[in-house]
Amino acid sequence: MQSSYIIGVIAALLALLPQIIVYVFYALLVIKSRGKSGKPVYATGVAHDISFIIPVRREPVEYIERAVRRICEMSIPGYEIIVVSDDDEESKNTILEAVEEMRRTGCNVWFIWRSVPRGARSGALNTGLFASKNPYVYVVDVDTYPDRCFLDVATAILESSSEYAAVVGKWEPLNYESRLSAALAAGLKYMVGVLYRARSRLGLYTYPLGTGTLFKSNLLKEVLGGWDEERVQDDMEIGARIMSLGLRVAYVDECAVHVENPSTYKAFRVQQYRWAYGALDTAVTRFKHIFRSKYPLLLRLEAYTYLLQYIPQVLVFTGSLILALLELLEPRDYLAALYPLVVLYVVATAFNSLALYRYIGGVSESPWGRLTLMGRLAAVTNVVSLYTLLGTVRALLRLRIGFKRTPKGSYQLVYTKLRAPWELLLGLLFAVSGILALVSGALLTALFLLLHAASYMYVLVRFPRDVFYE
Repeated sequence: MQSSYIIGVIAALLALLPQIIVYVFYALLVIKSRGKSGKPVYATGVAHDISFIIPVRREPVEYIERAVRRICEMSIPGYEIIVVSDDDEESKNTILEAVEEMRRTGCNVWFIWRSVPRGARSGALNTGLFASKNPYVYVVDVDTYPDRCFLDVATAILESSSEYAAVVGKWEPLNYESRLSAALAAGLKYMVGVLYRARSRLGLYTYPLGTGTLFKSNLLKEVLGGWDEERVQDDMEIGARIMSLGLRVAYVDECAVHVENPSTYKAFRVQQYRWAYGALDTAVTRFKHIFRSKYPLLLRLEAYTYLLQYIPQVLVFTGSLILALLELLEPRDYLAALYPLVVLYVVATAFNSLALYRYIGGVSESPWGRLTLMGRLAAVTNVVSLYTLLGTVRALLRLRIGFKRTPKGSYQLVYTKLRAPWELLLGLLFAVSGILALVSGALLTALFLLLHAASYMYVLVRFPRDVFYE
């Protein structure tokens, strides 16, 4: 009995402490950065001679056309667009027809088909990179587009200083059409404010983004040898190697890169699984690159910690899961033993929620609308923790995963087969264990577990097809 109680207290500690540390760290970043200048590093120039690489596989052709036309309409001197397709032959022919039609209208767009898609997305990026002819390279996902002002400022930064290898723009939500996309838009605004704006103002290392980064082409080709085709997360991977050279990545907060968020829980689940795997995979394989760089030790430590950003979520989920299982076997109020920590958890959560509330004013103007978005975001983020755990474990065990793109457009609504409804099973586990804890008088633990159950019930009610089908 004593051993199970100790395990329960440790599980409660796991369920609370990592989240407190994250919230406190985010708060410190925001507070410390407020007095720092957020002005552009250099004056705006004029974008020119940029090679836009668009890697595609199972992307809606209308998305590809839209992405290409947006670039063409910016009329950047000396631009070129390279569409690299890893699709089957039938889809390839459809994309080729669209590309040829756009060329007839004056777009300088080229098409490359890889019949053998080696290296997945990173391989496609390398194909486009080594086929390009311009001094600057910009990777475009079909569901994103940059403001012209970002490309103007980014070009000026890269031309003005040899210390910069790349420039990152501010991600802004592009779509709000579904409950989920609106909630994720709120989360995106907050995370960009913390992980990019605040960190950049404090002089911390900025990682490139998979889309929204302008690179020096020669550096990628001649020094780095392109993207590592063994890695899943191409942006973090290339960022770690840029850091190893002692070079910097600038962040531009004044100009936006518009990004489409997932509109379905299925798409969000796929995205988070890949991101969690890719972040830790980079942390494992790029340890030496970061710690052998010439950056100060504290900056190297923080840059490495950035790659571990999914670990707190994984620990919280693991601790919560152990608590739920223990309540089935031996109902006790394990959280009561950590009462001061519970109070700190509530305070930290309240302050973090207040910060999120202020950041998402552009998504919803009404107080109730903001609170609804925050609750929805908390629910789906909590439920998707299972998949961040699976991605993290696979990365730790060095088990390779295939690159699975986040479904976009109509592909988000394609369901091919039944899947194990883990969300339903976990929701029932948290609900039953929470009720047992409540009946036994374990009020704090009961409330904690029932809040978890509510998240799973929300996803089950709002996204039933995404839960039962792949």
